[in-house]
Amino acid sequence: MEQLGFIFDLDGTIVDSTAYYRETWLELIREFGSSDDPELYLRRATRENFRVLLGDDIAETEMEDLAARQARMGKRKMQERGVQAHTGIPELIADLHARGVKLAIATAAERSNAEWTLEQLGIRNFFDSVVVDQDVARGKPAPDIYLEAMRRLNVDTAHCAVMEDSGTGVRAAKAAGLRVIAVVTTHSRRELEEAGADRIVEEPREIDAGQVIRFISSL
Repeated sequence: MEQLGFIFDLDGTIVDSTAYYRETWLELIREFGSSDDPELYLRRATRENFRVLLGDDIAETEMEDLAARQARMGKRKMQERGVQAHTGIPELIADLHARGVKLAIATAAERSNAEWTLEQLGIRNFFDSVVVDQDVARGKPAPDIYLEAMRRLNVDTAHCAVMEDSGTGVRAAKAAGLRVIAVVTTHSRRELEEAGADRIVEEPREIDAGQVIRFISSL
């Protein structure tokens, strides 16, 4: 039997952290004198957001400093209020791992935040790889991060699938040739449908490891 892989988005899919990052971007948007809707910033990569705020000529050193600052702000909010996984997610991840499915994370979060979040939830050891925007040339909705995750897992599109919570993430996975289970945790069912999700569930606990494996194997 071919090796199966499953790739998870992190924020909004595994962990209920979207509100923290929405607040963080709202603070930064106001600081830099913009009146943009923070929802737009949740759909783009961190560095793209700062280019929107400050222009394309922003120096690389300043960009890295700002990205690190944004990550610290989000992490501080999680430290103060706690990190909570969506109901059913830790059990799903543990069961998939126990059944031999290779797992990866594909996230727009900064690596330090992603690793810290997974450690706080006690699930880091279940993942073979954690891929972040800094590892690829283009963030979601480009397919790069999912292509890199598949490469690291050593699986192909015929034996791999994705769990996402946003239209941007769904589009990235579909562009990589992957099928997607979308969860209605932070974005609307309509947005996920329009992005092309193959299956939509209201919350992660509606789906178990056996169903995920059958979903992957039906490709």
